[in-house]
Amino acid sequence: MFGRKGQGAMEYLMTYGWAILVVMIVGIVMWQLGIFNMGGTTVTATGFAKIKPQLAATGFSRIGQPIMVFTNGVGTTVTMRSGKIIDDGATGSSCTLTSAMFVPRGVPAGANSRLSGAPTNCIRNGNAGEVYNARVSLTYVVAIGGVSTTHTESGSIRGPYE
Repeated sequence: MFGRKGQGAMEYLMTYGWAILVVMIVGIVMWQLGIFNMGGTTVTATGFAKIKPQLAATGFSRIGQPIMVFTNGVGTTVTMRSGKIIDDGATGSSCTLTSAMFVPRGVPAGANSRLSGAPTNCIRNGNAGEVYNARVSLTYVVAIGGVSTTHTESGSIRGPYE
């Protein structure tokens, strides 16, 4: 009498267990095929500690031109010197940023500096909505008490072409 109850419970668990496993496998396959992708990719940045990109005003045009605004989180005025953008994609293209491209060059604590006149083709060209991955390196100078020190800030920016 006790054996029949156990057998019924096992049959129940096995039947529904296999059904749940099949549904999970189908769901994972559909997710990997991109069926659930609604086209919404946001701009994200990692690795930046003191000079941070403003994500709402940061990205790349379809011709690979950077559109970037950086916020000074150092705590004192910094002078932007240079930078480099490297495509993390298959092309590995890159471009160099000069001090003249940062407006303003001298950035007070908490203020923003934007790129102006940056070159095109810093990263590969893409269609609106496609995703790019770029490594950004910025060099800046901090002058405190008459002593100037040069620092480098770097990180990655990922998001859709605009």
